Order: sequence, then C-alpha cells, then structure tokens
Amino acid sequence: MNSLNYIAIAAILFMVFACAEKNATSKPQGETWQLIEMKSGMVSPSSEEEELPMSQSYVFTPEMKFTKNQTKDAFTIEASGTYTTKKTSEGVFYTLKYTEGLQIVGSCTGNDNEELLVRKDGKLQNSWMMCDGPLLVYEKQ
Repeated sequence: MNSLNYIAIAAILFMVFACAEKNATSKPQGETWQLIEMKSGMVSPSSEEEELPMSQSYVFTPEMKFTKNQTKDAFTIEASGTYTTKKTSEGVFYTLKYTEGLQIVGSCTGNDNEELLVRKDGKLQNSWMMCDGPLLVYEKQ
C-alpha cells in the first residue's frame, strides 16, 4: 500500500469515529406541554386545585414531529403528526398536521389541522375557542 491509501483509510476512520461520537452524545430533547386549565363558554376557568375532567399533553420534537396524549375516563388516545412554527407579534404559532388520532384534533374546521399559540406569558393555548370550543391552556414541563 502506498501512503495515499493510508491517508484515505485514516480519513475514513476519523470520519466514522467523529460521526459515532456526535450521535452518541447528541440526543434531541423534546418540549412537553401539560394541560393545566380548561374553560368552556361562559363557565369560569378551572383552577389548579380542581381536578380537570381529562389530562392532555403535547410533545414536540426537534424533528418537527409531535404526539398528543389525552386520557379521559381511564381511556387514553394518542395522536401524532408533524408541525410547523411561525413567529408573530402575538407569539409563536404551532400548526399541527395530524396523521394519526384524528378523533382528538381540536379544530374549528373539523379537518386534520390544529393551531396552538405560545402566548407572551409563556403558556400554550389552543385556537378552538374561536369557534365555541373549549379554551385549553398548557404549561411547559
């Protein structure tokens, strides 16, 4: 073998070990949001001391995927899909596109999309209340 082959082998080995090291240490962390408040129409909001009629959470990953879990009456539904974000003067909007679990989509249009807003106070809120759905507020965990 000539020296050019040794250099090529060394470069390949270096790249393999560098990539393996990066993959081992960089675990993408997701963002989890837990339901903390519900308000329906003219009913006063539930307080943190009262038990909510259901639990619900979103997990957003850096790969632009999400999962939504809802537990009500000891029955859990999991939904998932992809999302995009957009910054506005109101805050950060999440637009969710569901691929599974369509029965728990909180949407005014009844399709497979849902919109959420990270408000200036740092809480996440749904947009379903714009069409007489419940107002749901989430806190980052």
